[in-house]
Amino acid sequence: MTVLAHGVGARHDLPLPLDLVLQGAAVALLASFLALGVLWTRPRFAAVEPGPERDWWPVRLLVAVGLVLVPAQAWPHLVFVLLWVGVAVLSVLLGPVWRVLNPLRLATRVTLGRPYPHRLGHWPAALGLLAFTWVELVSPDALPWFLVAHAVVNVAGGVVYGGAWFERADGFEVFSTLLGRLSPLRGNPFRALAATPVRPGLVAVVAVLLGSTAFDGIGSSPAWERLSVPDTVGLSAAVALVAGSYLAACRSSGGPLAHSMVPIIAGYVVAHYYSLLAVEGQRAVALLFGVTGFAPHDGPASPVLVASVQVGAVLAGHLVAVVSAHDRALRLLPPGRHLTGQVPLLLLMVGYTAGGLALLFAG
Repeated sequence: MTVLAHGVGARHDLPLPLDLVLQGAAVALLASFLALGVLWTRPRFAAVEPGPERDWWPVRLLVAVGLVLVPAQAWPHLVFVLLWVGVAVLSVLLGPVWRVLNPLRLATRVTLGRPYPHRLGHWPAALGLLAFTWVELVSPDALPWFLVAHAVVNVAGGVVYGGAWFERADGFEVFSTLLGRLSPLRGNPFRALAATPVRPGLVAVVAVLLGSTAFDGIGSSPAWERLSVPDTVGLSAAVALVAGSYLAACRSSGGPLAHSMVPIIAGYVVAHYYSLLAVEGQRAVALLFGVTGFAPHDGPASPVLVASVQVGAVLAGHLVAVVSAHDRALRLLPPGRHLTGQVPLLLLMVGYTAGGLALLFAG
């Protein structure tokens, strides 16, 4: 099992100089914030949850049968490319697709139906996502062990707590569901984001998703290699830095504003992993059909196209995040602090934008 390379092209392939891109991104965020402050003076997005889901057990059963037939050499691509990246992108477009496909949810058909402990919230999901990103970025050879442990824990949780376990504790499903709130096919994404339940561990999930993506860019750089710091330490530090900076910027509103980080996560996923999905996704499909030695077509990953997708995804995610955070802040903050109270979070978002683009293009 080998580590899959992320990204195609280098900084000199950018259609615009990096410093100009960073300046434009900062100006776009600041201008949008000022425009919102003047034109958007009352909350507009009432929380609206998507309608009830169908029971997709026949689809899940078909997926479970299909997994038995997956060739051994295809598993790394299946998990690291199609599941981790492909499902995330499809969730943004179509809704929470892993909720439909997840074969482990079949365990809920024999559930004991015990109530899920509220205090656990999303903490199991955050720990599961942290474990997976450690496997992806630090020790890919541990993938088989992770998959077995993930299956055992989630089947047991599903049998005991039913569907509530997967909704709150399965890291992949929580990830897919959060991104699925952005799908335009399921109604107004801003209203769906506003309806995100504020549960214990939600900020931890956000920190793991943002921090691990940031470390993926840092950990592959020559500068990081020269530091000779263990990758486990770097990954942990990146997650802790995101969590600490976010909580410091939001203070007591960290949980209620966490939904505004979801568009940023989506933008980083698309920006950081687009080239991986465009190229290695082709190889993943070939491996699933037992075709080895397949040479992917790299047309969808030309440097200019990759750079354009990256800039567009990061900026779009941050602009949606600014709008979502501003609308929620109008409900949370007293009238005299509607703008000044958002400044720390805005500055943090500008920092995330600049840092994300720099990591993507300063290789």
